[in-house]
Amino acid sequence: MRPVLATITLALALLATPTAHSDVDETRATLRDRMVRLINRDREAYGLPPVQLDLASSAVGDAYCERQIRNGTTGHFTIDGLAPYMRYSFAGGNDGVSENAAAWSADYAFNERALYEMLGRSQDAMMGEMPPNDGHKKTILDPYATHVGVGLAWEKGEFRLVQEFIRRYVDFTRPVPRHATLGDEVKMTGRAFDGVRLEAITVHHEPAPEAMTAQAASAIDTYSLPDLRKEYLPRPRSTMGRSAFGRARRRQEIDPRGEFITANDGGFTFEVPFTDGPGVYTIVVWVSLGESRKAIAASNISIRVEPFVQSSRAERGATNSLPR
Repeated sequence: MRPVLATITLALALLATPTAHSDVDETRATLRDRMVRLINRDREAYGLPPVQLDLASSAVGDAYCERQIRNGTTGHFTIDGLAPYMRYSFAGGNDGVSENAAAWSADYAFNERALYEMLGRSQDAMMGEMPPNDGHKKTILDPYATHVGVGLAWEKGEFRLVQEFIRRYVDFTRPVPRHATLGDEVKMTGRAFDGVRLEAITVHHEPAPEAMTAQAASAIDTYSLPDLRKEYLPRPRSTMGRSAFGRARRRQEIDPRGEFITANDGGFTFEVPFTDGPGVYTIVVWVSLGESRKAIAASNISIRVEPFVQSSRAERGATNSLPR
C-alpha cells in the first residue's frame, strides 16, 4: 500500500444555517451520490473505469468522521491509534483499501449548500495536486480500484470527509477472526474472481496500536503498511500429501518456494503464521489481471494477536493431584 499524503484541511467562508437533524440521512445519501459522480467524472477524464459506491465502507467512514469531530482530529488517525486499513478490517472489511481524507472548519453551522460546496472543492483540491505531493490524486486515479466508500459527518462548524477506495478481486469464503492469540490456528480461504490470478500473500507485522492525543493523531500525515513482512507463494493442490493425522502436509519433492495451497478454480487456503510475537498482523493477497503479471494488493485483513496465555493448574484439570 502506498502512503496517503496529508489530509486537506481548509476553512470555508459561506453564510450557512444548520441542516435539520431529521434530514441528515437523506442529505448524507445525496452527498455520497454526488461525490461518486465527481470521482467518476475525474476517472473518466483519465480513461479509467468508474468505481461503484460501497455502502459498507461508507458506513465505516461515517463512523470515523463522527469520531474525528468528537475527538477534534483531522487526517487518517484518531485517538485510538488505528491505521485506516486496521479500522476498515476490524469493522469487517476484507478487500484492499486506500484512504483520502479532508476536513473543513468554520465558526458557524453548515447548511446543505455549504456541504455541497465543500464536497466539490475537496475533490477539486485533491485532483489539483502536483507531483510529488499528489497522493490524493493518485488514490482517486487508482486504475485497479473497483469501489469507493464515502464517509461524511458534520456538526456545527466542523465537516469531515473520507474516500475509501476499494480493490475487490477475491471472494473470501471463510470468515477470518480479527482477534487471536499466539498458537491459534487461523486459516484464510477464498477464491479469486474469474480472470484474476493469485500471485502471492504477504503478512505484515507491527506492534499493537496505542492511544494518542488528538494533537498527535492530527500531526500524522502519511500511513503505510509496516516494512516487516513475510512473503508466501502459491503451490498447486496436487502436490499435497496427507499426514498420519489426516492433515495436509508437503511431500519432500514440493518446490520449497510454494507456501499456500491453490486450486484450478482460483480457490486457495492459507494458514496465517503468527511468527513475530504479539501485535497486529495484516494479510495482503496479491493478484494479477488477465495477461498482466503486475501484482495488485487485493486485501488488507488485520488481526490483533494477543500473547499466549498459559492455562492455570485448575484449568488443566486434576492430572497432577491424584491420591497418593
